[in-house]
Amino acid sequence: MSAGGLVEPTRIAGTSLLTPVTSSPSVAATSPAIAPLTPTEGGALARAARAGADMVGDACVVWRVLGDGRLEPAATFHRDRRVRYALGEFLQQEPLGAGLLWPGQVAASGAPVRTRRARLSALAIEAGIGVRRAHAVVVPVLEDGHAIAVIAALRDSGEPEYSLREELVLRRIGVKAASALGAGKAGDGAGGGDDDGDGGGDRDGAGRGGEPPTGGPGWSPPPAWLMDHVGVGVWIADLAGVTTFVNNAMTELLGLPSTEVLGRPMRDFLEDVPQMVRGEYCMDAERCDRRLTQPDGRHVWIEMTSLPLVDDDGARRGTVNSAVDVTERKKVELAARQRVPRAHRRL
Repeated sequence: MSAGGLVEPTRIAGTSLLTPVTSSPSVAATSPAIAPLTPTEGGALARAARAGADMVGDACVVWRVLGDGRLEPAATFHRDRRVRYALGEFLQQEPLGAGLLWPGQVAASGAPVRTRRARLSALAIEAGIGVRRAHAVVVPVLEDGHAIAVIAALRDSGEPEYSLREELVLRRIGVKAASALGAGKAGDGAGGGDDDGDGGGDRDGAGRGGEPPTGGPGWSPPPAWLMDHVGVGVWIADLAGVTTFVNNAMTELLGLPSTEVLGRPMRDFLEDVPQMVRGEYCMDAERCDRRLTQPDGRHVWIEMTSLPLVDDDGARRGTVNSAVDVTERKKVELAARQRVPRAHRRL
């Protein structure tokens, strides 16, 4: 391979909350040439893959984000040597189209996701490692607010799901990888310094490590950044009940990446959509419990709050829905109802 620096990725432009986002896989014949990894970059990503497998999951894969937004397989590691060779096939896969599947969503949003029993195909992993589904935590490697790589740690679906603590560990691994990549580019003369020469980094853009830009007292994070970093699912639909936006937390509840949700009616996922989504207008917020079924067949109860989405002229444009997981609460309620008949029989 010829020497070359990491392609400088471009910031993915934001989209309207009421405009469906569509993406299509890139075609190799029409895509720009891919600059090969330098030894410094390859070493940094390989260390990140090994650390992710050792500290967070059984397996770990890493993509680097190219200048056109595609994700190229860059590194992989598995703690089991027998599986490590099979997982190496991941490195021979074609780059993933911009914004597609779980890794593309994480690269576009700059926010991590934790998935339960996700299909390996939905994680853009086609290597023959003997499993079709796995728990996964996928995090971005950020530099100046945009993703330069994506790390995914995988665990057998028979083991416990990933926790927030493990997600934070993988994010710290990503921060170290970003520092190593930045140092490597600076050492190669690829422009690792600041444009203004003050050594303070990008003050106007988003901060490193997934942090929003800072602006002193009274500053608040930009809404677009908050939308994907809050722990509450946000689901926006138009007047016909068709999905126009979902944040990362909502896709975790649905068990599907955003590209498989956008443009589809909410009724495709919920057993009974809220009345407001069906077109019944009311001035107060509508609160209800609804059940959805994830792709692996698991039923998840969510508590939804629905509000009308109204423009500056007072015309209704759709519905904004927030959702939180209340599955455990529903289990307690069901157990309580089942105990009541037994108590009556004892009287």
